[in-house]
Amino acid sequence: MSILKKKISVCVFCGAELGNKKKYADVVAEVGNLIAKNNMRLVYGAGGKGLMGKVANGVLALKGKIFGITTKIIADFEEPIKGTKFEIVKNIQLRKRGFIDASDAFIVSPGGFGTFDELFEILVSKEIIAKHNKLFGSKDPEKLGKDIVKKPLILLDVDGFFKPFEKLVDSLISTGFIPETNKKFFKIVKTPKEAVNYIKKYVKK
Repeated sequence: MSILKKKISVCVFCGAELGNKKKYADVVAEVGNLIAKNNMRLVYGAGGKGLMGKVANGVLALKGKIFGITTKIIADFEEPIKGTKFEIVKNIQLRKRGFIDASDAFIVSPGGFGTFDELFEILVSKEIIAKHNKLFGSKDPEKLGKDIVKKPLILLDVDGFFKPFEKLVDSLISTGFIPETNKKFFKIVKTPKEAVNYIKKYVKK
């Protein structure tokens, strides 16, 4: 996969459905607006429906740049928005790796199994590379290096959507399966503005 990054690229993980609260759609549309206003590029799952469609159209409404990554089987039922730039890869694993390679930061909004799969892909990558770097330095055989550890991962907690996730993390810590320090791998915020400002603070091009 050949992906050029000329500006800050923000990957947004979100649902292919709208969910049962209008606020979910309003918030991700605002995320899209802010990405465009701040001259950033949206990286996302390429779908034109659900919250994915809302965030993409939020960017396009202000003539911003978007780049989608999907697979043939997903594109069959989550058709990309016509006229937008996207790439079709062979499988879901390459799609997730594409998100990592193409992006400088990640925002996770409400979504379903796919959204949480993508969230945990980033968390596990951060955890593994952090452990490897601690033991062996920054030489990374998977070529993710220090970058994945440093790339912000922001959870947009719309109406308490990620409260159960926070409880899960606390449970994993209390039962001894992950260390308390793993909390540093993600940041939870309440508003799109907080999310974008956090990226502007920690990502420099």
